[in-house]
Amino acid sequence: MRSLVVSPLNVRKRVGDITDLQKSIQSIGLLQPIVVREVKGKYEVVLGQRRFLACKALNWEKIPAVKRPMTDREALILSLTENVQIDTLDPIDRAEGTKRLVDEFAKDMPRQRALTQVAKLVGKAEETLYDWLRLLETTEAVKMMIRERRIDTETGARLASLPKGAQREVAEVLEEESVPQQRAAKVIAQVGKALEKEPGLRPKEAVKEAITETEEYSINVSFSGAVYGALVKIAKKQKVTVAETIRKAVRKYLSEAEKS
Repeated sequence: MRSLVVSPLNVRKRVGDITDLQKSIQSIGLLQPIVVREVKGKYEVVLGQRRFLACKALNWEKIPAVKRPMTDREALILSLTENVQIDTLDPIDRAEGTKRLVDEFAKDMPRQRALTQVAKLVGKAEETLYDWLRLLETTEAVKMMIRERRIDTETGARLASLPKGAQREVAEVLEEESVPQQRAAKVIAQVGKALEKEPGLRPKEAVKEAITETEEYSINVSFSGAVYGALVKIAKKQKVTVAETIRKAVRKYLSEAEKS
């Protein structure tokens, strides 16, 4: 274990909580060996970083490993292609790993061809890779929201089209209002046009107006007296109109329905 180090080419930069993994390995052992390559007398962990760190935390002196000779490019390809399918992989780590691999291939070919090649390697559409790379054009605050899964990667990619000074405010309102992904894309496009037309417009005002204008439903519902009375109380407490109270409830319902 002393000769093992995490490869700097590993796309996963944020390991996350490995407590459950430690308990599992301690209980049933390490079922899948890690993959390493030899570099200057050390063994770099190319695959199995979390498993390696969990075993290290358990003070294991030995760990099952498969040694493979590979170049930097091959190590980067292996790390990205293996990790990209894992839902727990940080979206920003995935985007940065994708950019590194595209940059690597672009040394030998045009960049568009390099992106096509990487898309084939990871088994994703080129449009998907474009979205991943767009995440790197967002502000650090928005990147953190993406890392924390407070906004999805598709919405994050659309936010990259906005001026950096507007991205965070727009993202926070979209999160607060629970705007579903498809509607979020329309809202962001409309905000971009509004800010381009009126540069002094506050992003928060622009996004709230866009949300209202792009709503795909109208409030034409009749309620019983008791229900309407409850809605009035909620509206007063939140200091909004009854119509807005209903809109929020519908948005939340549509958002949850879209996820299911």
